[in-house]
Amino acid sequence: MKQIRFVPIEACNLQVREPQEGEQESRTIVGMPVLYNVRSVNLTPWSEDREVYEVLEAGFITPELLQRSDVVLNLNHSTKVTDILGRYRNSERDTLSLDLLAQGMACRCDMPHTNNANDTLELMRRGDITGMSFAFSDNPHDKASVTYEQTNEHSADGKEIWLRHVRKATGLYDVAIVTHPAYEQTSVVTREFADEIMRQIDEQIEAHKRECGDKNDKRDDDPDDHNDPDDHNDPDDKGETDEEREARELAEREQKEREAVAVMRMRRNRLALQNRDIETFSY
Repeated sequence: MKQIRFVPIEACNLQVREPQEGEQESRTIVGMPVLYNVRSVNLTPWSEDREVYEVLEAGFITPELLQRSDVVLNLNHSTKVTDILGRYRNSERDTLSLDLLAQGMACRCDMPHTNNANDTLELMRRGDITGMSFAFSDNPHDKASVTYEQTNEHSADGKEIWLRHVRKATGLYDVAIVTHPAYEQTSVVTREFADEIMRQIDEQIEAHKRECGDKNDKRDDDPDDHNDPDDHNDPDDKGETDEEREARELAEREQKEREAVAVMRMRRNRLALQNRDIETFSY
């Protein structure tokens, strides 16, 4: 799924390069449309339980991905020819330069002599531009690409704080100069994307519970445990027979599975009500 991320002007440091000696006015712009190790805004503003923030990890864009990408610098992610300002295709004819640095990805472009480019330069000099954004894709089902981490933090209203670590992009499409992001906190991310994030976290929690349950079952099956003379002093011993204990544990597992299925069904119903192709939010 193609996604868009916004970086405000104070973070991306978008600016017109200072003129060189002998130049009357520079037409070269520089900026950082991709920043590593910076938390995004809350991706799940509708959740009553969690706040989830995204962090792009160092190496998020690999040299191999950049070399095979066709990246356009444009205005507001527009596909109009008149809104194109530069292009990177890893060739000698590139008019857009993209460089991978320790803190993210930098861009540099000598602006064309078009009406929109001239207007953009003027708006940048006046300070009317709000920032940059970039379009990319990741693979949320591949742990090499995306993982989730529960922190020890809590929000002011007691919600859990989770981080969505994006370690590897699978596609890079364009970078844009943004005149008005209009991404308020209530609309920075579509409900579909937020629900998908919550579903993935729920699946991770359930997988962890199952893993812990399997480990406990293996310990219970240890034959040495049944020969321990101190078993009768075990404070957790409820006086159950093996058959009763197995029946109870089976019932508990089935109840947990039913609850997980109900949660997933509810989230799928939400997804069905929200059908959008592009997810957008801000850093």
